[in-house]
Amino acid sequence: MDYLSAHAFIVGRRDCARAAMMLRSAYNKRPEVGMNGLRVSVAMVAACLLVGSGALAAQQPSKPAPDVSQAARIKSLEQRIAELEKRTQPELGQQMLLLELRHDRLWWAGEAGNWNLAYYMAGELNEAVQGIVETNGDAAELQPQKLSVVMPAMLTAPMKGLLDAIGTHDKAKFAKAYDDLSAACTGCHGVAGNPMLVIGRPKTPLLDDLHYAPLPQQK
Repeated sequence: MDYLSAHAFIVGRRDCARAAMMLRSAYNKRPEVGMNGLRVSVAMVAACLLVGSGALAAQQPSKPAPDVSQAARIKSLEQRIAELEKRTQPELGQQMLLLELRHDRLWWAGEAGNWNLAYYMAGELNEAVQGIVETNGDAAELQPQKLSVVMPAMLTAPMKGLLDAIGTHDKAKFAKAYDDLSAACTGCHGVAGNPMLVIGRPKTPLLDDLHYAPLPQQK
């Protein structure tokens, strides 16, 4: 309570006390007023005291009650976000199919001598690997090991060798680097407990809607 509020409260109490003394003096001089008149006067003094006490209480700062409903809403939102993230997480098998498609197209681009397309497909293949590492790096298929650790460890060196081979525009070097990458993919499947998934050179394109032969100006 500040100084002005305290002063007003003290003055109010002093005035109430003065009024009580005047009532007592008046009753002594005029007893004919009776008990009813005295009760009314006493009630007025009591009301004066109550008003002063209420003013004092109003000056006291109140502590804010904890917002339980807000905490509950935050917890509910966190649960909903976790559920949505789980729903939108891509399925590992679908990601592997995309990886296999890009692996397939990479071969046909190099086989056709379309080095620009081969370089592009190698980049797409690497992006597919990174997508698996980022979204399914803790996949149950490889526990207690992690895909986020195993895939980069097994595929980084073969991918670099493949890019170097593409840069030479040499089909023999490309084929060797491609086989090394395929062997690394098979090895990764073995670590995951799926040795029956053996990756090699494709015999026919998975999709035949892409033109693999280089354009005349690219030869």
